[in-house]
Amino acid sequence: MKIRFAVVAATAALAALPSFAQTTVGVSSSTNITIGGLIAMGLKNSEISQGNAATARPTANETGVYDNTSRFVISSTSKITDGYTVFMRIESRMPMNVRPGDALLSTPGTVVGNTNLSGTGVNLATNGATGWADGDTWAGIGTPYGNFYAGHMHLYVTDGISVGYLSPALEHPGEGYRVWDVQALGIFNLLNTYMTGKQDGVSVLAKQNTLSITRSRNVMKWDSVTFKPDAASMLNFSLAYSKNAAGPQYSYISAANGTAYEGGSTIFGKALYNGYGFSAMGLYLDQKFQGGSASISTLGVPSAANTELKAMRLGLSYKWDGIKVGVLYDNTSMVNGGLNAAGAVIGDSGRTAIQIPVSYSWGDHGVYATYTMAGKTASQDNTAATQLTFAYDYALTKRAFLGVALTTINNDKRVNYQGFLTGFSAFGNSSLGYGESWRQLSLSLNYWF
Repeated sequence: MKIRFAVVAATAALAALPSFAQTTVGVSSSTNITIGGLIAMGLKNSEISQGNAATARPTANETGVYDNTSRFVISSTSKITDGYTVFMRIESRMPMNVRPGDALLSTPGTVVGNTNLSGTGVNLATNGATGWADGDTWAGIGTPYGNFYAGHMHLYVTDGISVGYLSPALEHPGEGYRVWDVQALGIFNLLNTYMTGKQDGVSVLAKQNTLSITRSRNVMKWDSVTFKPDAASMLNFSLAYSKNAAGPQYSYISAANGTAYEGGSTIFGKALYNGYGFSAMGLYLDQKFQGGSASISTLGVPSAANTELKAMRLGLSYKWDGIKVGVLYDNTSMVNGGLNAAGAVIGDSGRTAIQIPVSYSWGDHGVYATYTMAGKTASQDNTAATQLTFAYDYALTKRAFLGVALTTINNDKRVNYQGFLTGFSAFGNSSLGYGESWRQLSLSLNYWF
């Protein structure tokens, strides 16, 4: 076995990791172990203002050093025979700004203005939400017909983020900062979030997240080989299935019959093309929740009638002379999620979201402007939101980047879209209430080691 310490460049989803060898210690010729990861830190100032909220609160302003989802990765590949390999990957999350036992979420029950800032009194330590093998972790077999995986990994929620600066094969149509402030990523804040609730024009809507914006469990996945129609283009496909992507396979049971293991499935498909300056992507997701009303309540879905989520994401971009312009379109719908003023089901509840990223790079410099919009939920009034991010970054080395980002989110009065992971002390503790606006200025470092 060879143990190779390498710099690992990763996608935002970290589903594929090209590596750059530095030092090799030989043991055998058939196996290697690669050690690498990402340090991502940010000095941030954020502020919440009244915006479209009905009730004013004292201005919420906080400044701190926050983690941007740092991680440590161990991976290995061994040759079985010509054309066949066995591989594994272990990704561990490690917030750099707090100790593992520090509070991730501590909620004594305080209400400020129109917002319950502390929920129901939950106390959770950082090591209760992140740690060893908490990131994308799997094992699998590589064949001439593609790679086959089993484990837990990101599906759908990170697709669209572009990491083309690490490898042309990782170019995608969406936003693609070399340094990210996680709260500045519109794909998390608006594209992966949707609202369900009553069509009475008064009640606030319940905020849901596509696959909980996290790693899907119990996944079986196939990535195709790279097809090359010609020397200047490449095409890839992925398919995945999970019995219960939201949790352990037997965690959610039907309230109707006690302990039955029933229902549930998640189907995912992806196609990605890169060539001649274009990047084009198509995604499809169909998630049927496992179990009955008890399981659905646990998953955060507001009604037992809401047993299936369907989503589609399309993207296209073009890049020339350092300029890149793209668009992402996302349509997410909760089956039977639409309720009338009396709370009776009247149909599906969904929304359309659009993202338009524009960037320009020259030498070691990059500038970015990204507009993201979540449209009205099932044509309900006052349920849209917008986000605007401006960023600049600079390459300190080929794998280390320093950058600044200014992000604003504006909510209509019945919704509370907000920055990714806000409300957790390791990532920025202030959360938006319904109708409130949010601004964040950050100075961040990304170092792929």
